[in-house]
Amino acid sequence: MRRLFTIVTAGTLTGLLCAGAMAATSVSAGASVAGVSASVTGHDIKPGGPIVRTSAPGAAAQLAGRTGLPTISENWSGYAAVAPRKFTYVHSTFIQPKITCPGVTNQVTSNWVGLDGFTSKTVEQDGTFGFCGGSASKTPQYEAWYELFPAGSVTVFAVNAGDKISVSVKFASGKFTLAVADLTTGKKATHTATCGACERNSAEWIIERPAFCTSSTSCFLAELADFHTTTMGDNQAQVAGGKISGLASFGNVPIDMIQPLKAGGFISLDTVAALKGSAFTATWDRAGSVTPIQFGPRR
Repeated sequence: MRRLFTIVTAGTLTGLLCAGAMAATSVSAGASVAGVSASVTGHDIKPGGPIVRTSAPGAAAQLAGRTGLPTISENWSGYAAVAPRKFTYVHSTFIQPKITCPGVTNQVTSNWVGLDGFTSKTVEQDGTFGFCGGSASKTPQYEAWYELFPAGSVTVFAVNAGDKISVSVKFASGKFTLAVADLTTGKKATHTATCGACERNSAEWIIERPAFCTSSTSCFLAELADFHTTTMGDNQAQVAGGKISGLASFGNVPIDMIQPLKAGGFISLDTVAALKGSAFTATWDRAGSVTPIQFGPRR
């Protein structure tokens, strides 16, 4: 399915979910409801989506000394949690990182939490993204969003660099509730939906370089916008029958974002530090380059 931003009005949603799902969206007073096609080159930014794994020779071994035995990805960095039981909750807070825009098109970064996507083809997620917009791609712009991949991303309100953001995904009584809130401005949006195909096999806390799509089959990863550093804290999750616990309480897998090189080897796009309690910090290394991709985990 083509991943398009969808116009949202309070209490309604068109074209977001997989067939057979029902949805309801509420946006707090004062929040700007947007179906913006946030684009710097005429393409649609697609924050979220499953992990794009890579098999760059030797990458995992070379990065293992920094974060343990990591999973290597071309679009995700951060942490994933896995458990024998289904996940029912994931949460994080972070300060919206301020990005630097050097005037290069297609530079984006996104912080989000979600369920699924690490070993499955759906993702239930929400967060924020920052991209370099304006006529010269020198204007930082920031939006909050949610998504039930493979349906499209939905932007819900603008945020500012330095705002404190809270994001969560909860599953209860057969429904997902995705909530994103700007704790600094008071803007918030909540979306509920059903999804029979969603497996809830993992929980994630991710810094991502999103994708652009020009059609249902033509997508490419953006360059990673310079976010300097970002810390995702108060990272919590819950499995069915369990209590809400910190990320460190689960079997957690560090994820490193790299870009394989045509001549062999790879470059790291950011550095993800070890957990401190249930928090971690990522540091931007380099933008990388635009990369054609196909969505979906490669096992």
